[in-house]
Amino acid sequence: MKNKLAIILAILLFVVMTTFIQPSAFPNGVISINAGSVGNGAITHLMFTTYILPFEIITFLLLAAMLGAMYLGEREGDK
Repeated sequence: MKNKLAIILAILLFVVMTTFIQPSAFPNGVISINAGSVGNGAITHLMFTTYILPFEIITFLLLAAMLGAMYLGEREGDK
């Protein structure tokens, strides 16, 4: 039962991400960085202004993956 629910939720999340988030976050399909201003400051500025939504989504997904890995790696005797 849990596996079926996990598969359904994963498919639902994939559909939501591909239909709503990707076209709005990357209108041209690529991330363009001005070649003259490439550096830590320019990348940081772009990450926290223009691309804040994709950055936060990736942060959430990595956190969910980390928690899922800890849950799956937990032994029965450790509870």
